[in-house]
Amino acid sequence: MFRRFNWVPILLANVTPMSDQRKTKKQLLEDLERERERALRERERSIALQEVSNEVAAAHDTDELLELIVNETVRLLGASSSHIRLLEGDTLVLRVATGATETYMAGAPPFLKVEEGTSLAGHVMATKKPLSGNGAAQTLLPSARRAMAERGRDPESIAAVPLLANGQSIGTLILSDETPGRRFTDDEVSLIVAFADQASLAIEKARLLNEAKREKERSDALYRVSNLLAGAHDTDEVLDLIVNEATRLVGASGAWLRLLKGDQLLPGAATESVADFITSTSAEMPTMDVGQGTSINGHAMATRRPYLSPDVTEDELATQMARTKLKELGLHGSAAVPLLANDRSIGVLVVMDRTVRRFTDDEVSLLTAFADQAALALEKARLLNEAEREKERSDALYRVSNLLAGAHDTDEVLDLIVNEATRLVGATGAFLRLLEGEGLVPSATTESMNAYHAEVGEANLLLRVEEGNSMIGHVMATKKPRVSEDVTLDSLLLR
Repeated sequence: MFRRFNWVPILLANVTPMSDQRKTKKQLLEDLERERERALRERERSIALQEVSNEVAAAHDTDELLELIVNETVRLLGASSSHIRLLEGDTLVLRVATGATETYMAGAPPFLKVEEGTSLAGHVMATKKPLSGNGAAQTLLPSARRAMAERGRDPESIAAVPLLANGQSIGTLILSDETPGRRFTDDEVSLIVAFADQASLAIEKARLLNEAKREKERSDALYRVSNLLAGAHDTDEVLDLIVNEATRLVGASGAWLRLLKGDQLLPGAATESVADFITSTSAEMPTMDVGQGTSINGHAMATRRPYLSPDVTEDELATQMARTKLKELGLHGSAAVPLLANDRSIGVLVVMDRTVRRFTDDEVSLLTAFADQAALALEKARLLNEAEREKERSDALYRVSNLLAGAHDTDEVLDLIVNEATRLVGATGAFLRLLEGEGLVPSATTESMNAYHAEVGEANLLLRVEEGNSMIGHVMATKKPRVSEDVTLDSLLLR
């Protein structure tokens, strides 16, 4: 007998593997196509990042580079809009954006706080972590959500990443899309982070370059002042250079000096931009007291420390007149730095700005350097004047000694003495009374005191040498000098 074999199962078994094989090939082709597209996309993204890196390395204009970044992120990710906010002070300010960003930004405030939960940008800045999808939508400002809803935009079609430099948040890069249901993938967020890193690098590089340039400008300015000082130039020229250079290098609106004369502050050098203010305030208040709480300038002088006021028109230490005048001129931010010489306050450098502004520690350090140069110029001028005055005094005494040695006429010697004494101490006049018997009688006098002697001297031709009798008689009796700031108020003045 022949056995019959059932081939059907075998044939069916052979058909199924062929069908599976054909399906696998199709899948492989699709996978290969997807891989090819992914590779092309990755290559395109790598090329874009390389171009941005080259731009950063070539030190191109920062704004131009940031514009390139927002446009490239939109193109490579197929998004609708992209923008960058940067930290200025303690707020986030819009720096660059693609044209379509206006729709997303409608209703958003120009300045944002850096704080978790305040806004998407502020939240990402504070946490230093990327955010997308539902998490990003939850932190949007209500105004931004309403604006997106009115335009049919999906609030979850958004991604935000921080710009980090040396571990610090310096801004944000935010992308959004109009496509309903669009969600940025982890891979796409990673690409946005890569572009954010390039933006951070460009901003940090620009900051360092600006700092180096600013430092060079400051060094050059201080060097010019030092050269003027070393060359013994006119002190007023040095002080004028200082107020103008201090204003320019901190980007302020004007500056001036107040200098100590006696126990009060008098107006000194000033930039042309604040000349009207100095003129008007000097007319109404020519001097200022030095003391804590007296005024901004007086306070800085008394404490020997810089005094910073973001808005001097609202500062309680500023005098009412100063607040009114400065408000009229639109001056607000202020820095008052004392001029110190041998640990003594001899004046104050005041720098003003038209914006409400708090000067940075770096700026205050520069202003202090200028204040030190001003103090050095004033101290040098004082020492030179003292040396010159000492020489004049020595010359005058030498002439008198020569007259005495030559046994010239006594009246000529006495006339020389009263005139030279008047000149060398910068007085108005001088006269001598000489002892004859028990009284003091008039003797040599400067021409400026002739009228006084004619009116008063004859009436008091003879003064007694006696304590408390008169200023002159008292000095003779006690054998001690007496100084009176105002003789008309002196109790010993003989009337």
